[in-house]
Amino acid sequence: MALNRKSMGSYQWKQQRLRVLRRDNYVCAYCGGEATAVDHIIAAVRGGDDSLENLTAVCKPCNSRKGARSVFLGEQSTPSAFPDNLHIKDIRGKTDNSDIRPDEAVTTGLVAEPIPITKGTKKKKPLMGHTKPRISSPALKGESYGEEFAAFAEKVGTPLLPWQKYVATDFLTVDEEGMFIRKTVGILVSRQQGKTYLAALRILFGLFVLGEMSIVAMSSNRSMALDTFRKVVGIIERNEFLRSQVLLNRGTVGKFGSGNECVELLNGARYEIVAATRDGSRGKSADLLFIDELREISEEAWSAAKPTTRARANSQTILVSNAGDAFSTVLNDLRDRALSYPAKSLGWYEYSAPQHAKLTDRQGWAMSNPALGYTVTEAAIEEALSTDTPETFRTETLCQWISSLSSPWPIGVFEDLADTSLVIGPGPATYFAFDVAQSRRTASLMVGQMSPDGEKIAVKILDSWTSSVSLDELKIAADIKGYCDLYMPRQVMFDHYATATIASRLEVSGVKMVDVSGQQFYQASMDLLDAMVSGRLVHDGDLNLVNQMNACAAKTNEASWRIIRRQSAGDISAPISLAMLVNQMNLPAPVARIYAG
Repeated sequence: MALNRKSMGSYQWKQQRLRVLRRDNYVCAYCGGEATAVDHIIAAVRGGDDSLENLTAVCKPCNSRKGARSVFLGEQSTPSAFPDNLHIKDIRGKTDNSDIRPDEAVTTGLVAEPIPITKGTKKKKPLMGHTKPRISSPALKGESYGEEFAAFAEKVGTPLLPWQKYVATDFLTVDEEGMFIRKTVGILVSRQQGKTYLAALRILFGLFVLGEMSIVAMSSNRSMALDTFRKVVGIIERNEFLRSQVLLNRGTVGKFGSGNECVELLNGARYEIVAATRDGSRGKSADLLFIDELREISEEAWSAAKPTTRARANSQTILVSNAGDAFSTVLNDLRDRALSYPAKSLGWYEYSAPQHAKLTDRQGWAMSNPALGYTVTEAAIEEALSTDTPETFRTETLCQWISSLSSPWPIGVFEDLADTSLVIGPGPATYFAFDVAQSRRTASLMVGQMSPDGEKIAVKILDSWTSSVSLDELKIAADIKGYCDLYMPRQVMFDHYATATIASRLEVSGVKMVDVSGQQFYQASMDLLDAMVSGRLVHDGDLNLVNQMNACAAKTNEASWRIIRRQSAGDISAPISLAMLVNQMNLPAPVARIYAG
């Protein structure tokens, strides 16, 4: 029996729809934009069923344009849609090569391929990465080691890319006394752009040209620190004029293994790797401190590493990373300082796409990938777009900040549901849900009502509580009871694992309590996602609620998933309450019946 919406039922269709969206990473199969709907490859009116093989994620504009036309590309199981400038040619062996429309291909059963209708022969201009960063400190004027650094890179066989030369020229600018103006240098750029080679060349330039005697490097990921170390060693091995100045270890450059990786020069200069821990750099003194993957560095490691350069008058600290999330406290703090008009000693160079740029924005690609057109191709970025999750693509490829790397929500969907004119007052059928954060310092009470047309669930934060130490649960219970007396909610939802004490007090006072926890909360999380992507939810645009939604992280098992407190980037008591609200408000309303005996 073919699967269709009637045989599946409303609930099964919703689950099927969510499976398709999650399978396709919420990426539109037709334009690459953010998908919020599901489309039939072979239209339902033409006999297409609701099986996974015949469904694909789409954005609403593409879904509207396609209408009831079917998509038919040879024998592909999940094809792309036909734009209006394509015809189809029968390739079963016809001799006349006549063109037909996509819907005709389906009705006639032809095996087809797309034939573009060309309009002129204008050649597409290749997309090139930006040389200048989108966000940066004002460029310095004056003498710089930039040209000497570029010549050194050329000499050792690793010429600089345009963006590398631009950044290096600025952070190697010196004052009238020959001292570096930039003491701390932050470089944010997407992966595979050459930041590791830039760091390796700066380390070598310090050792062999500037005469720096101590260089210390660290990374939260030891393998990444070793990657930079191997690049330094490899360049030295390939250049005899460098190798001749190195103290060899059994005939080779550098010492490897057991956490003692280092390169020593005959003049006593030393480059070494230390652990990114509280004690890793303690007691060290460095002319150059290099930290890779700053987004993952802990505050303890950063606090211990910073003093290593204080005893050296002409020292520099170079920090490289791609964008982080709400957990990247060291990176986030430094970026905030860089954007607050700091002293010239802090240099900031950020190659990133605008924060609200679409995943498919090619100008955003150029801004965040300065090596595009040199060592990185558009095809490589397109491949990343098709295989990475939206959150990963934003941080790794677009160098954009997100609140949580494991967010279960499609980017921007919740924000699009805001209605600042929304009013929720006493009167209509009302539901409450509340939750307390794991820290016991914050809590939220959510209220929900059906919209007048009965099509949407209207929600907002009714009240929230904060404490620097621990919340007063007795006060929270009293406050919620006061709201219950005013709004007369049909029921109040809670999670007995987190708020059983408050719930028991409310139940004693006559409030109807409903526990939505454990396995049921998995369903509640999916119900919330479904309400969001289908547009059946509306909220008042409260910034606190939006921030908490963006902080959510998800836990997945073989059969389902749920939002969780532990790995989320901050308080998510409001989203947890919201999921419980939506879950219960999705249930059929009870109908009063009178039975006569």
